[in-house]
Amino acid sequence: MSLRNLLPIVLLLALTSARCGGSPAKGDGVVSITQPSPPVVPIPDLAGGIIATSPSGTGLASATVFTFQFSTPPSGGVPPYTFAWEFGDGGTGAGSAPAHTYTNTGNFTAKATVIDSQGKSAQVSFPVSVRSVTGRWTASFSGIAIKPLNIDIVQDQTAVTATINGTADGFASGTGSVTNPRTLSTSVTFAAAMPAPYALTFIGNLNDTLLTWTGTVAGFDGCPCPFTATRPSAGVVASSSTSPARR
Repeated sequence: MSLRNLLPIVLLLALTSARCGGSPAKGDGVVSITQPSPPVVPIPDLAGGIIATSPSGTGLASATVFTFQFSTPPSGGVPPYTFAWEFGDGGTGAGSAPAHTYTNTGNFTAKATVIDSQGKSAQVSFPVSVRSVTGRWTASFSGIAIKPLNIDIVQDQTAVTATINGTADGFASGTGSVTNPRTLSTSVTFAAAMPAPYALTFIGNLNDTLLTWTGTVAGFDGCPCPFTATRPSAGVVASSSTSPARR
């Protein structure tokens, strides 16, 4: 074979060797996998909820035990929560449902501070009205033929007492204690009644204004019987009187 015929073959081999030799191009044969970052879930702001009381926000000084609770519970933040309470009269409490008794009348604001596990806090409040029941109540009855009774109720810092005065139908006077007001309950003994002493027991509930007392009375024949007692306003107390005893 002549040199002229060999020259193309030599050039072809040289070009093939050049293409197959050397380092691979950048990125050849390399696979890169990137994991996506998990989405960031925001922590909702701490919300303190809504406070309610039992009984509802009106009660009697030195006689009504208010229980505070959340009608709508706290939310957001990072549970669990702790609770710090201020009742507006200098008293404090803890827990999600504390109890408190106010010893003075007035309008108070109970505050609850809700604290989450990260130390963030939110505060909510609830108004409480603490009143007196001092005054004269005129009671009317259903189902029994008696005339209305006047009941004088006097409340101080530690007790509530009731006096039933002599009435036009001849009942004698008597005095008894009132327990657990807002639900008023009193038993009044008529020591001067003839032929023997007897007692009247009144059990009923005050409305939100604390001016109307409805319930039942026992101590008459055929009772317990419904009664309604009202007072026009607080602070009017008449002295008791004694009439000839008659049952």
